[in-house]
Amino acid sequence: MPGIPGCSDTRSSEPRILYPVRNRAAWPRKAPEGQQVRRICVIDTETTGLRLERHQIVELCGAVVSVDDRDRVVAIEQVKAGLVDPGHPLSPEIAELTGLSDADLAGRSICPEQLVAFLEGCHGVVAFNAGFDRPFVEKHVARHVAVPWGCAMRDVPWRTLGFEPGPQGYVLAQAGYYMPNAHRARDDVLALVELLDHVCADGESVMAKVLAAIEAPAWRFEAWGAPYGFKDELKDRRYQWAPERTHKIWHKHVRQADFRSEYRWYRQTIGKRPMVAPLLATERYRANETWVPKQPTVSVPDFLR
Repeated sequence: MPGIPGCSDTRSSEPRILYPVRNRAAWPRKAPEGQQVRRICVIDTETTGLRLERHQIVELCGAVVSVDDRDRVVAIEQVKAGLVDPGHPLSPEIAELTGLSDADLAGRSICPEQLVAFLEGCHGVVAFNAGFDRPFVEKHVARHVAVPWGCAMRDVPWRTLGFEPGPQGYVLAQAGYYMPNAHRARDDVLALVELLDHVCADGESVMAKVLAAIEAPAWRFEAWGAPYGFKDELKDRRYQWAPERTHKIWHKHVRQADFRSEYRWYRQTIGKRPMVAPLLATERYRANETWVPKQPTVSVPDFLR
């Protein structure tokens, strides 16, 4: 499908037409012969609720897409989806949200080993809200799967690209598309593939932004020894609370562009230096419950020297 008129710059005041997200049949199944591509898994989950410790996956979909050297999606190699019986009735809210019924889920399951192999067969995994999806995926397979993860919601500088950040459907509409269906994992995945393939006003695709973030360095700032009285300041700064039994601590995922300002804020506000640990892409967006804090010795990043 050609580019969407009027959507190369989302700040334009011109009227816009919204096109439906392409269905599976509208995408090529294979990349052009001989073309070098990266295999990226685009994933979405539907769950019984928002709390990892209490809820679980009821539906999962993953699409393996071929990404060329321009970071454009040239094919969707495969789409796999499955349902999971949670062992209890769905709440009315979840049933209404997803359109799933207890009868749909009865006796259904997703094999953890097959899901792990599916993820490990890709160069990376992308979700719209990776901080939600990855913990539920790793809870389902009951272990850490060491593949790089990217987040279309947090790894893309939406405002600098002329978008107003928000839920996936809201951002998608600003790119010129709408979702005929939502809150079923397959529909959400195809919508995310469409969004990732959107070319922004700067000439790069959204996929390019996410893959660049995956490849870029990042750090975890750990608030070791921060006085209790600063908890509100840390929370306002989007530090997360790690409920690890022996080391309860605030921490934050910091990207390279934000490193200087975050370090400066911490020194000025907390009155001491934060502990800074490299955060590999294979570790990003994991559940707080699975994180074991360490007291690292870290050299100054090259870009600060």
